[in-house]
Amino acid sequence: MNGLFRNKTFVMLAIGIIFLLSASSCSNITSSKSLFSAIEKKYEHNWFNNIRYMISVIRFDDDNSEKRSTCSAEYVRPSQHIIKTDMINDDGYIYINDSIYAFSGGEMVSARADINDFVLVVMDLYGMTADDAINHINNSGLANTSDFCSYTDTAGHKYYIIGINEYSDDTKNENQIWFDSQTLLPRMVMRNKTDGHRYAITFDNFIQVGGCGWIPQKITYSKDDKVRIIERIYDAVIPIYERTSISIENFCDNETINERQLSPNSNFSLSIMVEP
Repeated sequence: MNGLFRNKTFVMLAIGIIFLLSASSCSNITSSKSLFSAIEKKYEHNWFNNIRYMISVIRFDDDNSEKRSTCSAEYVRPSQHIIKTDMINDDGYIYINDSIYAFSGGEMVSARADINDFVLVVMDLYGMTADDAINHINNSGLANTSDFCSYTDTAGHKYYIIGINEYSDDTKNENQIWFDSQTLLPRMVMRNKTDGHRYAITFDNFIQVGGCGWIPQKITYSKDDKVRIIERIYDAVIPIYERTSISIENFCDNETINERQLSPNSNFSLSIMVEP
């Protein structure tokens, strides 16, 4: 009986110590630098360099009608993302650093400056040191990392916010990036673009990929507070042989996008159910 009591006491002490350590760790996050230092320590650079996946897309027009499509995508570290909207006719896009290139029928039809918020915040940041992450955000113009605050919503969820010093009605329209206080994964990016519109991207239902990184299964894109696109990610794959670069010249190389052949010893293959 005494042994059982001692075991229970030990378990309660262990739980208490874990709780205190967790609380202490969270309380130490009071700036962008301490947030990214915590992210760097938590994930220890254990983040994928290359990932391929499928995207189910629902696009809402001004009249609220829906258009559905399926895309294939591949990310290569750093800041390289290729999306095939039509894999037969070779239509789609390539994001490389701060530029986007559009293709139709395998031919590049346009190029312009553009930052892919999803790639930068979900993919790039989690393979960087804290200093590199801060420089990356500042250079991209996504948010001002010198401004930082924490905010707890009405449901009791706490977030760390980069880009504002306090969350209020007066700061809702400022550029900002939200991170979940428990997982330290991104929750939302909100920013104003040069076209005069207000954009927001929210990330939901993160799932671990092969023991090395996490990816959201749902991404919602809003424009001026109206939902415009909902994406659901499925069939995510960590390739056995990583690619180191994506170029305009290899956009038509279907193997880089569609190759799904994995060896029996591959570390990950995931099928996620999406809405019909």
